[in-house]
Amino acid sequence: MATSISKKVVTPTFRASFVHVFEPRQNEQSGKLEYSVKMIFDKDADLAPVKEIIKEAIRNKWGTNPPKYLKLPLRDGNLSDLDKYPEDTDKIIANAKSVMYPPGLIDAKTKQEIIDPKEFYSGCYARASIVAYAYDNVSKGVAFGLQNLLKIRDGEPLVNRASAESDFAGVIDSVQNEVGEDSNANDDILGDLND
Repeated sequence: MATSISKKVVTPTFRASFVHVFEPRQNEQSGKLEYSVKMIFDKDADLAPVKEIIKEAIRNKWGTNPPKYLKLPLRDGNLSDLDKYPEDTDKIIANAKSVMYPPGLIDAKTKQEIIDPKEFYSGCYARASIVAYAYDNVSKGVAFGLQNLLKIRDGEPLVNRASAESDFAGVIDSVQNEVGEDSNANDDILGDLND
């Protein structure tokens, strides 16, 4: 019996996002705990080996007559909600996950295992070893199985909140006269506590 899992390949460098590789996170659809990472590739990245394992998984599962409208793991980043995810602009994106084991994590610079979550984060650059597998449940398609990760370099962290500096940029000057005011203002509010 043929397996629907492809051979393993190493991706080109990508920017990591939605990093859940130290602790699994519950998948809202399946309810399963998963280790996962979103991979953000440059449009000109050489994805030929990645595309080949997608085709291999399709052939392994359905032969030369695959179903129509398969969900495929590589997506055009411009179809994302770019207001929420501007880093996807003009990129190719894909998710990779593992439900059984956490991926191995190695730092390319030190050649040492990464065990500190502060060292592998959303925004750093990495490569992954992945497999492609076909699925046929509620929907039909191909997904990537995450094997291991190699951190290439640091990058600007991707966070969904503004910095304190930007939140208060227009307020700091106007509150300068409040800074250093007498802290006895509470006396006016509470009155004499001995009453």
